[in-house]
Amino acid sequence: MKDNQFVYQWAEPTDVNQIVTLFELCLGADGGAPTVTFWNWKHHQNPGGISPVILAWDGDKLIGIRAFMCFKFHNKKEVYKAYRPVDTATHPDYQGKGIFRNLTMSLIDDLKKIDEKAFIFNTPNSLSKPGYIKMGWKEWGKPVIQIMPSLSLFGNFKKDQAKLLAHDFSGITVTATDSLTVYKDAVYYQWRYQQISIQSYGMKELVIGADTYRILYRQKKIKFLNEFRICDIIKNNTSCQEVPVAVFVKLFFAFGAGFVSFINKSTLSFTVKLLKKSPMVTFRKINDQDADLPFTAIDWSIGELELF
Repeated sequence: MKDNQFVYQWAEPTDVNQIVTLFELCLGADGGAPTVTFWNWKHHQNPGGISPVILAWDGDKLIGIRAFMCFKFHNKKEVYKAYRPVDTATHPDYQGKGIFRNLTMSLIDDLKKIDEKAFIFNTPNSLSKPGYIKMGWKEWGKPVIQIMPSLSLFGNFKKDQAKLLAHDFSGITVTATDSLTVYKDAVYYQWRYQQISIQSYGMKELVIGADTYRILYRQKKIKFLNEFRICDIIKNNTSCQEVPVAVFVKLFFAFGAGFVSFINKSTLSFTVKLLKKSPMVTFRKINDQDADLPFTAIDWSIGELELF
């Protein structure tokens, strides 16, 4: 795409250094700008697919970036490609010239040319959401995030982290359900939780009867408390969207002092529900004829909704 001033085109692998440099200019090296290694992990090595990334150029000067991260959703009948708008930056000297919108809409126009079942979702904040609504997004729904206290004083995150990093995910099997879920095989778990460089995760192993549950979580400081954020649960080497109450009873005493947050397919009577503070997930079709998926068609976990 070319307007009267700027050229918009898909990024090449050789553009990564310039992309990182622009993020550093916009955010500062210590302000959340990605490194080359992290950008490649997130957008080139993602088992869900290589991210479509579009750039805006003023001559040979990079002035804008827009990246859509890829996910693969599946159920018993079909497979969808999902795109999540994530990283974006506009050169400070070019703010207010419509570059963000042009990048976004140009990328969507390019996605329309791909023959695939697909949709776009993201979790914009209150400042950016109105702009997305104007570009064709709609409020889709909120997952019910539940929290409960963690009562143990003997949690050991470093031990759980080491356990996760050493775990062999090769035995993972993928089972489709009636709902759409992210396709999570061994490669996905390795990429998402072992190869990530900017955040650390741990793993708890719980045995309930004949079943073994592996709880993949992130420990995060919230003011003076620790949040133990359950991102994914594996039951007997298969991704699990719902676990019995007995698992959560054990989790009361599994972590350190703080609170546990999670999404479960069913709500539990002894938890606090954070519907108002849950992220609003927004949705956009790519082509007008695409299916208008209901929010309830998806079984979410925190792992795919986390921002990183």
